[in-house]
Amino acid sequence: MRPAIVALAVSVCIAGCASPSSPKADTGRHIDIVTSPPAAPDSAFYAMDDDGQKVVHAMQMVQDGKIQAAIDGPINDVIAKYEKEYAGKQVYSARGGAEGILYGLLGAADAAKSSTKARAHIIVIGPSWAMAYWARSYALTEMNRTTEAEADLRRALALSPMDSQFKNELAYLLMRRGEISESLTLFQEAEANAELTSPYPVDIKCVALRGQGYVLVELHRLDDAEAAYRKCMALVPDEPKSKAELGYIAEQRKKAASK
Repeated sequence: MRPAIVALAVSVCIAGCASPSSPKADTGRHIDIVTSPPAAPDSAFYAMDDDGQKVVHAMQMVQDGKIQAAIDGPINDVIAKYEKEYAGKQVYSARGGAEGILYGLLGAADAAKSSTKARAHIIVIGPSWAMAYWARSYALTEMNRTTEAEADLRRALALSPMDSQFKNELAYLLMRRGEISESLTLFQEAEANAELTSPYPVDIKCVALRGQGYVLVELHRLDDAEAAYRKCMALVPDEPKSKAELGYIAEQRKKAASK
């Protein structure tokens, strides 16, 4: 087996960028993909580069209502740059060194199954390319262009296949569309991968656990839903959304008992 060539660009990250408020399911219950990270990421994750700064700026434009301008300007500029530079190459986009090494190993295993020599050359870069797809997905969701948004999230996950934030976002879109089974799986994977792929694993895990809880209630698996919300509250005591959902579950049990 030919060894993989892993190029780790250790100077880039936008791991601290959190999305503004995503649309919520119209049920009166709590489901969201919003996190509020601490001021600085852990040193195991890469520092932000110029392309990352462009994505941060684009997200501020979205918050300011300049959604199409954000897409047509900084977001598409970053995406076009990377699509041109890495066209036809096997590339992964990682937030930190450990994640990047794992992607290199995954790529090497994939290359071993392929007869195409070019697939044996694997490039692992920082997260800005994948984050640009995520940012465009978010902007498109704000315009209710969810089919296009989903396509961009899947592009982001093709570059960062274990990223918990992207999995949470895609799970949310699928949940809104009623694709419950895949949504639950993605929320579970997001919880499992949070330590590796985010400098803010507690926030990401709680989002994933709340997503699981929401879906499990929809599946009438109230005990499992309660367990998911309590896991979030074990990480963040008295977390308000989970606390409210536990109240909702208690109400559903009372209604069932009274029938």
